[in-house]
Amino acid sequence: MFKHIMVPIDLRLPDPVPKAMDVAMEMARIEGARLTLVNVTGGHTDETLDGRAASDAVVSLARRVGEKIAERTEGVRVEGISVHSNDVAAEVDTILARTVEDIGADLVVVGSHAPRLMDYIFSSHGNYLVRHSKASVFVVR
Repeated sequence: MFKHIMVPIDLRLPDPVPKAMDVAMEMARIEGARLTLVNVTGGHTDETLDGRAASDAVVSLARRVGEKIAERTEGVRVEGISVHSNDVAAEVDTILARTVEDIGADLVVVGSHAPRLMDYIFSSHGNYLVRHSKASVFVVR
């Protein structure tokens, strides 16, 4: 049913979307789909996270998730990409929606939280993807 699953991640968080990551890994295992982790970085193109370039951190996380998936099943391909933004807060939603199309993902698994007051005024990233992406979106709370 799904061939390519995209998971937006934020490497500035201690454990990026663990529940969403678990759901995405299980979906990839069941469907035999490939998994792409996407991080949107801002500021300078050489932005660092934990002393590493953001793009290196995404690749490293993809490798760790790939190893975790390999423990559960064989044949699931995991890759990580980093997309640069001059203003992450303003552009992250449109960048993620565009990246879904650019990489040809047919499912997006995105982590969310219980709605807070500001979520009724401004939409969440998951909400934006549900409304603007051509791919199916699975929001995990």
